[in-house]
Amino acid sequence: MSQLFEMNQYIVQEKFFKIFGNTFWIKDLEGNIIGYSKQKAFKLKEDITLFADETCTQPLIQVKARKMLDLAATYDVFDLTTNQHIGSAKRNFLKSIVKDSWKLLDTEGNQYGELIEDSIAILRRFVPFIPAKYHFEIPGFEGITIHQQFNPIIKKSLLTIPQGHPMDRRMIAAITLLNSAIEGRQGR
Repeated sequence: MSQLFEMNQYIVQEKFFKIFGNTFWIKDLEGNIIGYSKQKAFKLKEDITLFADETCTQPLIQVKARKMLDLAATYDVFDLTTNQHIGSAKRNFLKSIVKDSWKLLDTEGNQYGELIEDSIAILRRFVPFIPAKYHFEIPGFEGITIHQQFNPIIKKSLLTIPQGHPMDRRMIAAITLLNSAIEGRQGR
């Protein structure tokens, strides 16, 4: 299993200058790359692959939209090392107008939690210097957080998972990457 899925903290960094597509690096707190993803431009159906590093030789996770151009889209998450479907995320479109919100679904489609924005998305979309904050809400467990670091040049977000949290680390990485990709597209 990848080192990424054993860590309690890591940073998701987005490419600074992008015209088409997007690039993400997942780094440990010392700045070492532990995950990499490059999105293709002009895709009508979202398809994100997370690799172990920039060589793109070891695919870890794939996040795939079920439909094209769906505002309340559902995205399936697959572990590419086992070819196993490990869960899904469904965007709460109406809630996401004011605050980004995602339903977290198990492999049977049952909701077990949410990813909720703590900042006000609608204001943040017009004032891009407001850092985004999110938390995973899993009933009965302390929240996993994503805090965007304030930096007008490089977009970095710190993900923190409480010690011993039971949520599948592969799903945490996939949902964090998916949210960053969708949010990044809204900010353009």
